[in-house]
Amino acid sequence: MIDDLNLDELRKLRRIGYYFRYPLHRNNFHALRIGGHLYGHYTAKPLYGRLTPEGRVDKSAGFNGDVAVLFVPLKANVLEDVELLIAHSAPKNMIAPAGTRNWKKINEIAEAALTKRLEEK
Repeated sequence: MIDDLNLDELRKLRRIGYYFRYPLHRNNFHALRIGGHLYGHYTAKPLYGRLTPEGRVDKSAGFNGDVAVLFVPLKANVLEDVELLIAHSAPKNMIAPAGTRNWKKINEIAEAALTKRLEEK
């Protein structure tokens, strides 16, 4: 369960820290409910299309349409139970008409990818 995991330690896992470089907090996560059933919690973020030569995010490249999704299944007991997915969409979906991140759409993309993933299991 998400409240039992050390989110600071989670970021230290290379596969996760590569995409989630900022501190994670419990309030960054949303409940994943499908058909009224709680499956776990997730957080998502849009990805930029390029890194600088120093390995930093090059924000001038804009979003590339990829969304990093971090999923904590309801029965997660250890950090290794946490899943990382990369979902894909059109880059234009990442930006709202006001020019800010379109969190509603980003979370819809994340939920669709997680739903598909769970159906495959």
